Amino acid sequence: MSRSVFISLIDVVAFVGFIFLTTTGVLLHFMLPPGSGRWSEVWGMTRHQWGDIHFWVSVVFFAVLAVHLLLHWRFVVTLFKGHVKEGARLRVALGLVGVVTILVLALAPLLGGVDARTDVSGGHRHGSPNQPTAPAVPSD
Repeated sequence: MSRSVFISLIDVVAFVGFIFLTTTGVLLHFMLPPGSGRWSEVWGMTRHQWGDIHFWVSVVFFAVLAVHLLLHWRFVVTLFKGHVKEGARLRVALGLVGVVTILVLALAPLLGGVDARTDVSGGHRHGSPNQPTAPAVPSD
């Protein structure tokens, strides 16, 4: 397989990974929001099962992007050495600003703490906030 065909294959796999990440992310956020894991399913899978798929697709996507970066390593080195074509410096600067912005946005949730919400009785909250509670059973 020639280098250009391999690079094209890596690009296609990266694009497909991006589409799957986006789709599973939208599915998790809008169709199976937090708290819907016990009662809602899409294609027979719960929120947690879709979350597992989302995670593993992201691992594969990251690996494919690492291979993509390695395949273009000479270009990356050329950018940092300063041997870029005339007029490309603005493009490189905007690209670096974009990469830094994406990294900051991607790392921001990891820097915050986890908030375990509880209900008024002190127990952990399970289920949907719109789910009706069971009526109290009168005791004899």
